[in-house]
Amino acid sequence: MLSHIYIAGSADAAREAVLDRLDQKTRQQLPAGSLGKSTALLSTGRFSPRLSLVIRGIEYRHNEFAEDTVLSTDVETAEEAMAIASAHLTSLPSGHDLAIALDLEPTPVFVAWFRPKAIMRRETGSYVISLAPLTSPLGQQSTAVLQWFDALTDGALPDYDGTLVTAERASKTYSRAAKAVNTRRTYRSVVRSWCSWTARHGIPALPARSEDVAAYLADLALQKKRPATVDIHRAALRYLHHVAQVPVPTSHALVSETVAGIRRTSTGHGSRQVKGLTWDLLSDVIEQIDTRETVGVRDKAILLLGFAGALRRSEVAALCLENVALDDDGMRIRLDRSKGDRTSQGVEVAIPRGITGLCPVRAYEAWLRKAQLKETKGPVFRRVWLPPVSEPGNPPLAPSMGSEALSDRSVARIIQKRCLDAGLIGDFSGHSLRRGAITTGARDGADLVSLKRFSRHQTFGVVEKYIEVEDAMTKHPGRSRF
Repeated sequence: MLSHIYIAGSADAAREAVLDRLDQKTRQQLPAGSLGKSTALLSTGRFSPRLSLVIRGIEYRHNEFAEDTVLSTDVETAEEAMAIASAHLTSLPSGHDLAIALDLEPTPVFVAWFRPKAIMRRETGSYVISLAPLTSPLGQQSTAVLQWFDALTDGALPDYDGTLVTAERASKTYSRAAKAVNTRRTYRSVVRSWCSWTARHGIPALPARSEDVAAYLADLALQKKRPATVDIHRAALRYLHHVAQVPVPTSHALVSETVAGIRRTSTGHGSRQVKGLTWDLLSDVIEQIDTRETVGVRDKAILLLGFAGALRRSEVAALCLENVALDDDGMRIRLDRSKGDRTSQGVEVAIPRGITGLCPVRAYEAWLRKAQLKETKGPVFRRVWLPPVSEPGNPPLAPSMGSEALSDRSVARIIQKRCLDAGLIGDFSGHSLRRGAITTGARDGADLVSLKRFSRHQTFGVVEKYIEVEDAMTKHPGRSRF
């Protein structure tokens, strides 16, 4: 019944600790010396005072350990410990068995752990036992689940050593890399919220019960979270259980019906629709920018490039000098990471050169000159630090240039500020440039195929959602017949 006996310190002290609690019959049968070979005998022994049963906390980086989870403080035998642990853990990670060990330091305690199943692999004509690594902290505290998930999603590829275990670890790492960086970041945020919620209510975080997942999603809806947000949380919990290789609770009928009810009852609230910064509106905004100032030159380039490339605010913020190529025809921007780039191969955005003062390429070149960005690498758009007020009679000091890239939030605030300065009314944000560019293309008669290629969306349905509702009036098929 016992998988092994763990003795970290003195063998004599461990033996004394066992003899103090072990029943007389088993105590008399114990052989002299070390207890290492007495696993079978101690498996049937009875302990008094009774022992505690814990699930050992998993080991993280830097030799740190999660806290043990106490399942019981009144366990008499190893068989009873196994029964309690089995009842607590409704499911096990793939490739593992539940095992009970006896830890004798500092006092005897039963330890439940997940023992990897032995995997037979052939090597140089003989069979070698290889053990799969621990996959998930089932039944442990919510904090342990969160730390495990954080470490898991940030895990690096192992070095090649030709073993099956390493190949399996690499396979799992590659499978997790199939999710975009932003998606993994969102999932970590959701798991953090879920673990906090389960800890507050004293319910298991992993594996989760379907009724608890349904209650959690309902709690989000009561907080006035949008149905789309609820869907993201459901997807993240599905992914959490998927990587833990345990049954997924989010597909249960109770969860599906709860989500359907949330959608139905939320129809009256409507989702936030960001107003598109179409070309006419953008032109008005640009006219109000003072390009005699360094900040003005930068913001003009941000607005025009964001529009011309249908760029997301994160893509604008992440632009690097080494990924921009200029020639007589215009500019080509390579996006190393993009939301629609599922294979992470990178995408290229081409922007033609114009002849007016609203040419995005000319605005970009003007920013390079103004900022004196002569290096070949580094972020394109940076923070501009305003100089201190100069002494009377002295020429004004030039602003200083930061070395770090603007954040995507900073890009959004720049767009909002410039729209406000121009007196525009509406809900403008970092997404307004992209929406406005697609809407302008639709108004100019671009077909859906061209718009899809321009916006880099995966489906035509998503492109259609970006086209402003007003266009449904002006381009109504029956308008000329009414």
